[in-house]
Amino acid sequence: MENTTLRFDLFEVIRIGLRWKKFIIGLTFLACLIAAIYFFLQKNTYKAYGSFFPSSAVMSGRINLFRENQQEWIDMFGGENEVDRAYVIANSANVISYLIGKFHIAAHYKIDTVNDKDADKKTYKKFTKNFIVSRSGYKHIEINFNDEDPELAYQVVNEAMNRTEDLLRDLYKTINVQLALAIDNRADSIQQQLTVYTDSLVNMRVRYNIYDLIAPGRKAQNYTPRSSGADYARGLEEIQNVEEVKDKLSMDKAKYLSLSNEFKTAASKVFPMIHVVQWASPNGPKAGPFRTLGVLTTGVIAFFFSLLLAVVIEYFRRHKDQFTA
Repeated sequence: MENTTLRFDLFEVIRIGLRWKKFIIGLTFLACLIAAIYFFLQKNTYKAYGSFFPSSAVMSGRINLFRENQQEWIDMFGGENEVDRAYVIANSANVISYLIGKFHIAAHYKIDTVNDKDADKKTYKKFTKNFIVSRSGYKHIEINFNDEDPELAYQVVNEAMNRTEDLLRDLYKTINVQLALAIDNRADSIQQQLTVYTDSLVNMRVRYNIYDLIAPGRKAQNYTPRSSGADYARGLEEIQNVEEVKDKLSMDKAKYLSLSNEFKTAASKVFPMIHVVQWASPNGPKAGPFRTLGVLTTGVIAFFFSLLLAVVIEYFRRHKDQFTA
């Protein structure tokens, strides 16, 4: 009686493999041949790499530049917040779209932007597959770009870092400029009030014939009145009251102008927003295809696949009576 029991152990698999060796070797050889032809037709791609640390936002901030008290030591490199901001900006459309336009990526990828209505979408999608921004555990940003042209690849990475720095700087600059503008508007409003109070003081001094410099706040200790009477006394009171308000407005205006200048200084473009650790170079490493490894991997997969197929066929042959019953 024929034994139809199939043992799934190593020796049985080897025995089946030897029986089907021509099939296994043939299928493996064919898969390797197809893989070799495929990889041979593929163009080499190269990897460009760059990395940078974001700068500390406090280092170039107004509170640090114009501090009045001695401050503790501040790191020039940014923390988690600065890394988060740089990562978001580097991955934003402001950077990616800028790079696609600057380096004519659509033409480089041979995408028809005239007749294909989805050309921009295809360009963006293909570009982002090769353009990778990541953050490491060391609080710095890494940028990789793979392309067939090593010259283009390193230019894209370096320009991406420059663009990220420009956008970060513009972000802080816009905030500081808007704050300075708001303060300037308030200073202009105070100047209008000062003009009104100055005219009032001039009129009162002429009216009451009081031209002495009377300290506001009633702090004049050595002032000797030059006249007497109700009109003269009223003039002294009114002048002191108006002068008190006018002096406070003058101090407020000086404070606002000083504060505005501080924000304008913090909006300067000379402050570095990133510290580049490594600029990309035109001689980046090969990113693929790895032809020898690819053919060997294909051969191994094809070998085990053909061996598995042989085992399955052998199993169905031995149990064909059960399937046809």
